[in-house]
Amino acid sequence: MNFLLTGFFIQVAADLLYVYVSFQESYQPGHLVDVLWLLSTLLIGLSGYYAKSNDGNSVWALKNNAKDKDAAFPYLSILILLVLVVHSYQYDLNGLSTGLLVTFCLVLGRQMQVLRKNRQLVEQYRYLAYHDQLTDLRNRSSFKVEIENLLADYPTKQMALLLIDLDQFKVVNDTLGHHIGDQVLIKTAERLQTAMEKNMMLFRLGGDEFIIVILDATDEKCEAVANKLLNLFHKSLDVDEFEVNITPSIGISKYPENGYTPEDLMKSADAAMYLSKENGKNGYSFFNVELSQEKIRKMTIENALKKAVQKNQFILYYQPKVVLGTRKIIGMEALLRWQHPELGWISPVEFIPVAEETGQIVAIGEWVLEEACRQNKQWQDAGYPPLSVSVNVSVLQFKHGKFLDTVEQVLKKTGLDTRYLELEITESIMQNIKESKRILISLQQMGIKISIDDFGTGYSSLNVLQKLPIDTLKIDKSFVDELDIDAMNPMVKAIIDLGLNLDMILVAEGIESENQMKVLIEHGCTIGQGYLFSKPVTPEDFEELMKIPELMADKIEQGTAR
Repeated sequence: MNFLLTGFFIQVAADLLYVYVSFQESYQPGHLVDVLWLLSTLLIGLSGYYAKSNDGNSVWALKNNAKDKDAAFPYLSILILLVLVVHSYQYDLNGLSTGLLVTFCLVLGRQMQVLRKNRQLVEQYRYLAYHDQLTDLRNRSSFKVEIENLLADYPTKQMALLLIDLDQFKVVNDTLGHHIGDQVLIKTAERLQTAMEKNMMLFRLGGDEFIIVILDATDEKCEAVANKLLNLFHKSLDVDEFEVNITPSIGISKYPENGYTPEDLMKSADAAMYLSKENGKNGYSFFNVELSQEKIRKMTIENALKKAVQKNQFILYYQPKVVLGTRKIIGMEALLRWQHPELGWISPVEFIPVAEETGQIVAIGEWVLEEACRQNKQWQDAGYPPLSVSVNVSVLQFKHGKFLDTVEQVLKKTGLDTRYLELEITESIMQNIKESKRILISLQQMGIKISIDDFGTGYSSLNVLQKLPIDTLKIDKSFVDELDIDAMNPMVKAIIDLGLNLDMILVAEGIESENQMKVLIEHGCTIGQGYLFSKPVTPEDFEELMKIPELMADKIEQGTAR
């Protein structure tokens, strides 16, 4: 551009000089005017040369330069210059004007070619920016633009969003590979397109999420479309040599009832979709206000969990294990509690599933293990009776590749003897028996005791159970509660007999009455825990309990436990 403008101004100066010398009748071939004209032509030619060499370094923008009025200015300037030159020679084409004309045509031709390529690239870029490369459907960016335009153009019309998420798609990717997963997404997009009708638009948001926008949507119309979509997936997908069975979970939100912006409508549809998954998947759900409140609370808990350990919001309570009959404390279970500064006390039943779902349970479980071992070691150093502390381990923790290293590091850091640590696992670890057995044997070799928590509520294989290094079976509270109705409950008796035959320690959970304790003793269970003896208490209150040789119910009622 600098060369072009400089050449243009030199040309203007040469023309003015030519007019002046013409009036003076002193112009002759080879005059300074000719030199200036040649110099201006050279500079204009160089502008075209550098425009070509810089072509590969251009920064593309979504702008149509062919329609830009500013782009025509250089060409118009050169054209005026050409007319002036020809006019100065009284329209007699000589070598200078002919050369200028050729230069102009070359520059113009080159620039038109560049603009044509730019226009093609911009159109291609625009298409890629608003379409999904895998399925060729419109993408998330296109959805945002389209939905904003629809809300602006039809603010009074009803509209619905159907968010579609493929159930167990991650399993397909993990077992068959991402190539097969991509093919599943392509075929899913093809099936969804067959359900499109007038006033409907289909988008792929990313991953295995698709969304359909329906204009003039009624509840009946949404239900009809949702049922049609569910029926599309009754037949399996043929992908290469595999038959893949995939089902959708659908969440439905409506404008304006469930939101006035694309973000609000998406949040509502997302909450409804997760409700469909919780209700068994392969179905659809409409958004409602109660669901919104639950979703907001769940998201608040999920975000707060990330910083709960750092902000010291967690605390461990301890519930004693006692010898039934004598009520002498022989151990304790560490139980996690969370006091949020705004939400108050949050039940583990509520936040533990969120932690497991988001994977944060691994970090939280590590904190619990270290804190329980540290506290137990501190009590022992203070002269309290040495007790074994039980710590619950989630399936995600157990499967984590560094679980054994974590346990070793915690014990080394806290200085707790391994015989005073017991890890409580659930029956679900038996799903991968080979790996679970390897970990359990390693823990046993370290001197750590293992117990199965909530025994009887999972899917234990008795054949596998006898081959695992399990020290303790904990009878779930739901079975203990039945003893008040049926003292000869066969399930409780069977679990106790099984544990005794396998030479395991039996611990009954959730004992709340003298009758339950009596029946358990009669059946052969000698250890228990529950509100009859003590609720889970703070470390300070547990210290008071350890000072009492035998727990007495009247002392507990007076405030020894909370």
